[in-house]
Amino acid sequence: MGFPRWERLGLLSLLSALLGAIQLAGCGGDGGTGTTVDSGAVGSGGALASGGSSGTGGGPGSGGSSRDAGTMATGGAAASGGAPRTGGTNGNGGQTGTGGMTGAGGGAGTGGGTGVVRLAGRFDTTDATRPSFSWSGSAMIARFQGTSATLRIDGSPNQFTVVVDGTVAAQVLKVVSGTAQYAVASGLSAGTHDLVVWKRTEGNQGANRFLGLDVTGGQLTAAPAPPDRRIEIYGDSITAGYGMDGAGPSCPYTPDTENHYLTYGALTARTLKADLHTVAWSGIGMYRNYGVAGASADAMPAVYARTLAAEATSAWDFATWQPHVVVINLGTNDASTNGDPAYLGFVRTLRQKYPTAHMLLTIGPMLDGANLMAIKGHLQKVIATRGTEGDAKMSFLEFPVQQQADGYGCDYHPSPATDAKMAALLTAELKTRLGW
Repeated sequence: MGFPRWERLGLLSLLSALLGAIQLAGCGGDGGTGTTVDSGAVGSGGALASGGSSGTGGGPGSGGSSRDAGTMATGGAAASGGAPRTGGTNGNGGQTGTGGMTGAGGGAGTGGGTGVVRLAGRFDTTDATRPSFSWSGSAMIARFQGTSATLRIDGSPNQFTVVVDGTVAAQVLKVVSGTAQYAVASGLSAGTHDLVVWKRTEGNQGANRFLGLDVTGGQLTAAPAPPDRRIEIYGDSITAGYGMDGAGPSCPYTPDTENHYLTYGALTARTLKADLHTVAWSGIGMYRNYGVAGASADAMPAVYARTLAAEATSAWDFATWQPHVVVINLGTNDASTNGDPAYLGFVRTLRQKYPTAHMLLTIGPMLDGANLMAIKGHLQKVIATRGTEGDAKMSFLEFPVQQQADGYGCDYHPSPATDAKMAALLTAELKTRLGW
């Protein structure tokens, strides 16, 4: 099934723009500089769930659920410039590493300084003054002293969960097309505050560029180091959070119902205090995408190495960010046409990228019966084959079939309750396998 895109909905975009303009009224103040806090330590977290749609925009055969979260505080003044310092700690670094820091001082209306905003997820920092991002769970993390903060951003319509001092804002941040500024924190008491702006919609909704963060009544402060633990997840709509906030099972997909922040991956990352990279696209498979009879040229092996989801020439530098564990939750969409996912070549390729990471192959919770048994058997065969090839850092985890009592998201995708159960299983598995 095709996915509605905000950029195609002229009227909705216009209404969103008007709302954005209203939000901006009264936003101003002095900018400052600051540090980013690690995602996961400040109520950010973020893990992916399996999900993701094919590059053709096909509908998901599996997907996650989304829910309105993140109240958007008002206030703050936007601006801030500074180039991102790519790199980071714990082996993170390099050109587009998520541990990168973006200087927030020196912009129009700011007083300069040494503060930075940490970028979590895959960011393209080719243009250091406006790093680009698109994958689910990409986040801007900051710590500042002041009473309000304003985000400057441009690009495609997308939605974000905002977390201030560990509390998820009640209102979702809905970014409209073009360049704009948004109050993301306001009315705060004087002192130090933590801020996370987390992308809840997936990469097929388009890319954005982070332009700066301005603080009123203070400045950004030095950034804490990123978490020592790192998780990467590859998945489809389940991982992306497709339909999670919808009153399923029969509701159609809209960006309003997608919520990566509450997916099993994001919950797991926050619980384990780990950085998370999510590469998820609704409807995508390992070999064939949802509803496709044969092999798909735009299945996961064709898109997994992109920094920006929809840009084929945007190449991620895997050396910049080495995960401790790679979770793969794919096969649900392959099963929709009774085909086995081509995992073996993919995991061999990933092992070259990540020589020391543990690889966890998962399936569920949308498959059952013969399809579940077929995919499960195939994944276990992949693990056994890799074992004969000398790869002992691989294991399997099955997420139980979702239950009606836990509710459904749109198109029978997992509900928040189902994702919470998945997160509990994944958390326990990672603690066992990695000693976390």
